[in-house]
Amino acid sequence: MIWLNAIRIADPSKLDIGIHRISKAQRTSSGRMLMEIVAIKRAITLEYELIAGPALEMILNQLESRVFHTLRYPDPQGGERTMTVYTGDITESAWYTVGGVRQWQGVRIGLIEQ
Repeated sequence: MIWLNAIRIADPSKLDIGIHRISKAQRTSSGRMLMEIVAIKRAITLEYELIAGPALEMILNQLESRVFHTLRYPDPQGGERTMTVYTGDITESAWYTVGGVRQWQGVRIGLIEQ
């Protein structure tokens, strides 16, 4: 289950989680590398093979309502994780109508930890 700003959103077809180690590195005069891990941040991509227009509209409205958002999602390091994110790239590849409801295909929503 995915929650955005305390609102349950449609389950994505695919959830990609990137774990990024932000480091500060430099070489000593002898050539030895010194490195400090400054932070570990996550980048989440929600991918929808198909999502109904009203469900996508609700997600997009939430993402446009402010700069930072609270995201709760299942995490590979155990249980659920809650973090503050900002919006990255959002893409949709096609749409069509089924039973009077517009369906969006190939939707990808990027969310990056603050």
